Amino acid sequence: MSRVTHQDGVGGPADERAVIEANHFGLAFWPAIDPRTGSVQLRRMTSDGVPSIVWCHVAGKGDAQDIFDWMTTRPDHWYYWGRLVILFGDQGVEGVVVQEALRNAEVCAAEAEQERLDQEDRDRRHMHIDLFTLDDRNKRPGFSLESGDEDEPFFVMRFSERWERERVLDWLRWQKHRFIEFRYLHTEAGQVALERAIIAGMRNTETKVKTAGDAMGGRRPLRFWRGE
Repeated sequence: MSRVTHQDGVGGPADERAVIEANHFGLAFWPAIDPRTGSVQLRRMTSDGVPSIVWCHVAGKGDAQDIFDWMTTRPDHWYYWGRLVILFGDQGVEGVVVQEALRNAEVCAAEAEQERLDQEDRDRRHMHIDLFTLDDRNKRPGFSLESGDEDEPFFVMRFSERWERERVLDWLRWQKHRFIEFRYLHTEAGQVALERAIIAGMRNTETKVKTAGDAMGGRRPLRFWRGE
């Protein structure tokens, strides 16, 4: 909600005199900013149709931008600020505008920082995935994978017999470094694709361990395997 214009009556090339005005839609007063000097202004139109500066505060580039941004979002206050200048001079506006704008900028910065920290915490917890065994009453045995920031698991796998689950867990409990990869696969390809990947990984490892002569006999060849 701004446009480029030029200060009235200032010498030097036009590109050095460019300021940014808020779009004022014919209102009597409106804010502007001079990025070159780090000043924020309140302007009005003279009787001959030339913009004039009725109030100017040099705040430095960073603060001036914060003040200008705050002012541009309050067009219903512009006339009131203009009247304050006319009645009470610059100090009347600076106490109302400058202090409030900078206080608002501090609050916004603190909120933005807190949101950044909160997002970092959410990301950290989302990247932390735990493996749980499921022995729910009246349900088939199973296991689940769940992110730390979620109330429900993103993946649940059930089995007809407990030994079938334990066979898979003998492999899966050593794959924690791949849990994020498993979540991405589940998100992109779904439940069945992740089930197949887990079973294929287990079987491939069983084959390698058997070939090396380190497998156990029976239904759980990786029972005493401790990962690679």
